[in-house]
Amino acid sequence: MPAAGALPAPHAAPSWRRHAWVGAVAAFVVYESALHRAAHQPGAEVPALLLGAAPFLLVGFLVCRRVAGRLPALLALLAACAALWLWRTPLAGHFGWTYYLQHAGANAALGAIFGRSLCRGQTPLCTQIATAIHGRLSAAHVRYTVRVTQAWTLFFAAMAGVSTLLFVLAPVAAWSSFANLATPLLVALMFVGEAVCRRIALPGVRHGGLLDAVHGYRAVMTARAGRPGLPR
Repeated sequence: MPAAGALPAPHAAPSWRRHAWVGAVAAFVVYESALHRAAHQPGAEVPALLLGAAPFLLVGFLVCRRVAGRLPALLALLAACAALWLWRTPLAGHFGWTYYLQHAGANAALGAIFGRSLCRGQTPLCTQIATAIHGRLSAAHVRYTVRVTQAWTLFFAAMAGVSTLLFVLAPVAAWSSFANLATPLLVALMFVGEAVCRRIALPGVRHGGLLDAVHGYRAVMTARAGRPGLPR
C-alpha cells in the first residue's frame, strides 16, 4: 500500500500518458533548435518572427476558448494570424522581442511560482511535490525541500536577469545561444546537482527520478485546480 498522499504506482497510468513526455521533450528540442537557427540565419527574420509569436498565439487561443468558447477563440486566432502576416515586414525587425518575452517571461513566472510558495502561510512547492511522491515527510525532508525551493527560486530569477542583460547588451544571436542552448543545459545541471545533494542529505529516503518529479508536480497542480478554495 502506498503511503497516504503518495502518488499511485506508475503502472496505474495509461501507457500513452507514461510516454507522452518523450514527445513533449522532442517537440521542445525541435522548436528550440528552429528558434536558434532562425536567430542566427541572416534574412530569416520573418520565419523567426512567426516562430517566436507561435506560443503567444497558442496561449491566447487557449485562454480565449476557455473564456468565450471555441468559435470566438478560433476567429480571434485567425484575426491575429492575419494581422501578424500583414504586418510581418515591420515586425520582423523586432522579432527578438518575441524570443525574449518567452524566455525571460517563463523564467520570471517560474521564479514567482516557487518564490510565492515560500511566503508565510504557504507550503513550499518542492515540499508539496515531495509529499505527493512520498506521502508524509520527515522533519529533515521538509527542511531539505524548503532549501530546494529556495534554490530553484534563485535559479529562475538568475536566468531571467541574465536573459535581460544579454538581450539589452548583446546581439540577438548571442542571446539566443544562452536562451536556447545554455538554459536547457543549466536546467539539466540543476536537476543532476539536486539529485546528488538529495542522496547525500537524505540517505534513507527512496530517491526517484525526473519522471517522479514531473508526476508529483502534475499531482500538485491537479489538486490545486480541483480545490481552488483551499490554502496552498
